[in-house]
Amino acid sequence: MLWTVAALLALVLLWYALSGRAWLKTKPWAQGFFAWIEPIEIALYRKSETLLIGRLLWFGGFVVTAYDALALFASSLDLTPLTARLLANVPEDMRGLVLSASFALIGLAISWLRKRVTKPLEIVAIADKDVTPKVAEAIAMADATKDEAVAVVTEAKGVA
Repeated sequence: MLWTVAALLALVLLWYALSGRAWLKTKPWAQGFFAWIEPIEIALYRKSETLLIGRLLWFGGFVVTAYDALALFASSLDLTPLTARLLANVPEDMRGLVLSASFALIGLAISWLRKRVTKPLEIVAIADKDVTPKVAEAIAMADATKDEAVAVVTEAKGVA
């Protein structure tokens, strides 16, 4: 039950970071939620989807390492029933493949996020309440400069 709750929590966080946050930002009724959640987002993953995915991967690796360490010191403890329940719907001979594919999908998500993310972490992590007109102007100027640089590079690739 604990693993199911943890997996569901990870999926909800993933949905929130990848698409839910942008969707909720368009809803007027969710503005109070963002005033409450933004400091937590900044503290946990600096509002960066890439950092969120990386930290989820880190946490998964920590769980596997803790499991392996526990198995090393408690050799008489058989944790196979726990993993069998976690992957109960997966045939036993396919469980390794499912775990490997999960890490591959996480890697694909990180690559996809890297292509999609264009702002420095310091800009992403700023709280909405801290965006002054001067800061907003600087961010707009940085975006315009980035767009111009991308256009020049794209044109140079086409010519070469």
